Amino acid sequence: MEELSIRVKIADRYYRLFVEPESEAVVREAAKLIQDELNQYRDLGINDTQEALARIAFDCLITKLRGERQMQRLQQMVFDKITQLDQVVTPAITT
Repeated sequence: MEELSIRVKIADRYYRLFVEPESEAVVREAAKLIQDELNQYRDLGINDTQEALARIAFDCLITKLRGERQMQRLQQMVFDKITQLDQVVTPAITT
C-alpha cells in the first residue's frame, strides 16, 4: 500500500511523516494531543520546550504502563473464569 506524505506540527516545528492512509487521522490526532499538552505545560509556567516534551513523554509512558497492567489483570480474570467454567463443564460432558 502506498504511504502518504503528511506534515504535522509538534512543539512549534513541522515534521514530514510517511504514513499509511488509514493511519493518517490517528497520527494527526497524536500530534494535536502533544501540542495541546505542551500548551497546558506552558500555561503552568513551564516554558522550556525540552522539559515540557520530557514530561509529556513521561506522562505517556505512565499511561501506557497503567493500561498494560490493567489489560494483564483483565486477561488474568478472563483466564480464571474460563478455568472455572472448564472445571464445571468438563465433568458434565465426560460422564
